Amino acid sequence: MKTSNYLIISLQAIAFICISQSALASDSDKRVDTEFYSARGDNVDADTFRGYVTYHQTCVRCHDVGGVGSEDIPDLTVSVDRLSPANFRIKVLHKFAVKFSSDDWTHLEQSMFEEIRKQEKRDNNELTNMPSWENNPIVAANVQNIYRYLKARADGAIGTEKPGLLKE
Repeated sequence: MKTSNYLIISLQAIAFICISQSALASDSDKRVDTEFYSARGDNVDADTFRGYVTYHQTCVRCHDVGGVGSEDIPDLTVSVDRLSPANFRIKVLHKFAVKFSSDDWTHLEQSMFEEIRKQEKRDNNELTNMPSWENNPIVAANVQNIYRYLKARADGAIGTEKPGLLKE
C-alpha cells in the first residue's frame, strides 16, 4: 500500500512539474502585437528583424548590444520611449537635436546660444557626436525598422540576443 501511495504522489509531482513548465513556456511564447512590432518568444516580424540587423551593422559599436548605451552614449531603449517614430527618424538621419539645460526662462537665451555653438562644432567635426546617417542608404531605408527593434527591446518583448523570424 505504501508503495502505491508513493507511486501516486510521485506521478502527481511529475504531472505538476510538467504542467508548471508548460505554463511557463506558454507565457514566454505569448505573442505581442503592437503598432510597431510583433514578437513571440525570441521571434519577431520581418521589419523588426531587419531593424536588428541594421542596428548591428551601424549602431552597435557606439550604443552597445541591445541599445543600452554607456556612460557617454545614450541608452536608445530609453530614447525610443520619448521619441515618436518621426522624431527618431529626424534624430538619426539629421542629428538635429537641441537640448536646453534649464527650465528657467531667464536662462533660455544663453542655453540656445550654447546649443547653437555645440551644433556648429558638431557640424565641423570638432565635437564627437552621433554621425548623420542620411547619406547611408541602408540606414535611411531601415531607420523605422531600427525604431521597431529598439521599441521591442524597450518594451521587454525581446532580449539582447539575435531574434528569429516569426512564422506568420
